[in-house]
Amino acid sequence: MADDMVPNPLLPALQQTLRTIEPLIHDMQQALTNRAKDFHSGRIWTGPVAKDFDGELDRHTGRVVHAGEAILNDLRLQITRTADMVTEKNALQLIRRYDL
Repeated sequence: MADDMVPNPLLPALQQTLRTIEPLIHDMQQALTNRAKDFHSGRIWTGPVAKDFDGELDRHTGRVVHAGEAILNDLRLQITRTADMVTEKNALQLIRRYDL
């Protein structure tokens, strides 16, 4: 006898995770980008050390933006790869494994 199929409990958890973290990541990226723009204006700090710091700030801002996009893209990909329906047995395993 085949197992009955039920909604995959992991799918709504992944979707909720995306809805939760996407605005947080975008807010963080925007805040860093805005602070970098403020710094680039030359009104905050000038001189050779400021120029070095500016380069570091650019590199770190780029890394944060890239990392945030990578996280969101990985999560979106996982959502597309997650089955809508699973067996009852698999659903119970997912619930236990991920504490859903």
